[in-house]
Amino acid sequence: MATRRLFFNGKIFTSVRDEGLQEAMLIEDDRVMCVGREADLQEQDREKSPIDKVDLKGAVVLPGIVDGHTHLVMLGGSLNKVKMLGKTIAQVQQALVETLKAKPHSPRILAMGFLFDALGARPHRKYLDEVVPDVPVFIDSSDLHSTWLNTAAIRALGITKDTPDPKGGSFEKDADGELTGLFLETATAEHVWPYLAQQLTLEDRLKYLKDMFSEYLATGVTGATEMALESYDLEALEVYYRRHGNTLPIRIAAHCLVSPSGSAEDRRKAVMDALAHKQRLTSHAPWLRIAGIKIISDGVVDSCTAYCSKPYFDGSTAEPIWPRNELFETVALADQLGLQVAVHAIGDAAVDQALDAFEHAINVNGANHPRRHRIEHLEVVNKSSIERLTRLGIVASLQPVHADPIYLPNWQKMLGYDERIDRAFPWSEYVDAQSKMAFGSDAPTAPHHCFPNMYTATTRQSSRDPTIPPSQDPRIIALSKWCVSLDVAIQNYTLGSAYACQAEGYSGSLERGKSADFCVLDIDPFANGVETLREAQKAVTQTWVAGKIVYQKP
Repeated sequence: MATRRLFFNGKIFTSVRDEGLQEAMLIEDDRVMCVGREADLQEQDREKSPIDKVDLKGAVVLPGIVDGHTHLVMLGGSLNKVKMLGKTIAQVQQALVETLKAKPHSPRILAMGFLFDALGARPHRKYLDEVVPDVPVFIDSSDLHSTWLNTAAIRALGITKDTPDPKGGSFEKDADGELTGLFLETATAEHVWPYLAQQLTLEDRLKYLKDMFSEYLATGVTGATEMALESYDLEALEVYYRRHGNTLPIRIAAHCLVSPSGSAEDRRKAVMDALAHKQRLTSHAPWLRIAGIKIISDGVVDSCTAYCSKPYFDGSTAEPIWPRNELFETVALADQLGLQVAVHAIGDAAVDQALDAFEHAINVNGANHPRRHRIEHLEVVNKSSIERLTRLGIVASLQPVHADPIYLPNWQKMLGYDERIDRAFPWSEYVDAQSKMAFGSDAPTAPHHCFPNMYTATTRQSSRDPTIPPSQDPRIIALSKWCVSLDVAIQNYTLGSAYACQAEGYSGSLERGKSADFCVLDIDPFANGVETLREAQKAVTQTWVAGKIVYQKP
């Protein structure tokens, strides 16, 4: 006999456009049957019984959050890293001393979150060597595009001053040609990440996944898009899937990372491997599936590595990580094979190059070929590019936390306070253009909690550091014109992100026939204002996936 539940006396946001708040929802087994007025649902259902009734007592219900851009194993691993966000060099040193004192036999120290402008000086291995000379230290930048290493860590990687820079990255050197300990872009992705990955066992990764799933369910997340899948992480996900009865706690769509390094045949093989994984995992859907490939086409503004059409404050320029012809070839191949392509593009020149690549694929493979490609981040972007993105049907995958005022000063400084900063993260322009949009956390570059990020999306104020009072900085206030409404913010974290990962047919909104994925909140931003989102790290009281309660707040 089917299990049927009527949730009533609530404020249910369905994420269906212009539907407003509803008061009741009927689910049967794992599916939503209908949403609307309690009296109407009772009338429609009077001949079917028994039914369990759940009094929501006025609580807000949202569709399950779909994190549109995240890094799953990295997120699980980051939960135990030393946090360096906002610290000066002296504070970083003190944190390292305390960490080593607490765990004197650690084979290495892993930390995360340093901000270039907060340190007070350029990262250099000498500052780390002063306090930890013998144990390898790896500190991720807040955006994960750089790593700060001490001498012991550099030695562990086997890097010397004579090691050639990798394609699309660099081992930074000082005026004397000596390594500073700052590894940028592919120097991190192709040297630091593989080394640290080799230090993990399968059981380590499985623990990271367990921790990540627990964190996500406690914050209302029922689906996520992994944006840099490597083979060893895929292995862990598959093992987790099998060990838990051929299911996962949340639904995962993943993009296999394709490196620009190597030959054309190497890149082709990487794309074909992604296709093979996609086909092999068909039976694992919708819990675990390969959506396509991920290409990191440029860096980030904060370290002046994003590919922009105009120079940075110091007159420097950055080249794209992927040469134009190689990007075009790889995107066209993936498009031909039916793989979804996600391109990391932060600078305006990188955005335009990505759009050129997508348009090339359309010309080569035909306009009627099914596709749903996406661009990640889009921090420096022109209005004409947004209009073009919309016309081509490309999804704008955006991360509100990157616009947090804690990051903004350095972001503005790097661009030289020119006219580009007046268009910092112009989200409302995508709404006006009727672009397809998705919101994500980009965890672990920032916390995975979506509700504080919604606060930033709707106000441009800080959610990254709840102790920071709402800013009166005129530059921040001026950027509020790019905010989106609360309804749009929620839709982009639910139906928008489900659409972006090709899952809108069964998730992302509460409507008939879709999976009963939803979360119940102990805050009410509709009645009490978006300010309630700011410190709502633990706003979720319940999370339901496929009609089953999977998290209950203690």
